[in-house]
Amino acid sequence: MIPNGDIMVKFQYFTCNKCGEEIKESDRHSSQGNDEHYCVECSFKKGIISSREYLDSIGLGVTLFNAAVKDGAIHIWRGKKAPWDKTNKEQRNSPEYREWRDSVFQRDDYTCQKCGLRGGELNAHHIKPFAKYKDLRLDVSNGITLCIDCHKGEHQTKR
Repeated sequence: MIPNGDIMVKFQYFTCNKCGEEIKESDRHSSQGNDEHYCVECSFKKGIISSREYLDSIGLGVTLFNAAVKDGAIHIWRGKKAPWDKTNKEQRNSPEYREWRDSVFQRDDYTCQKCGLRGGELNAHHIKPFAKYKDLRLDVSNGITLCIDCHKGEHQTKR
């Protein structure tokens, strides 16, 4: 109970069921029935409130900002494109992509898997296309070492 002028008012505190943070009755939070209460951050992480509702609650309600949960953490950025959304060109120039290519070459002993040419100018070719299979882009089992001529021939065949 807290005093409010001449009368005492019942004021409740809740505990976030996910992170354990204390939530005042007057704080923005989500309640899922009588026994479940979540702070704003946990409400967003659990998908109870939208990114717009989350941004409004923390004072970033302008449309310039976006928010998302990735790897269990809340990320906020300005603009439409998320920081982790790379173009195909950006992804092909990334350290992760270079590591994938080197791993394919090492596995295949720097040898074209079609004609047997060892060394020279080699390409790491995606068996399932890079553009269509985003989840397999960095999977070594989706790569094969090809010499330039065999790689060109591979791309001339229809899929």
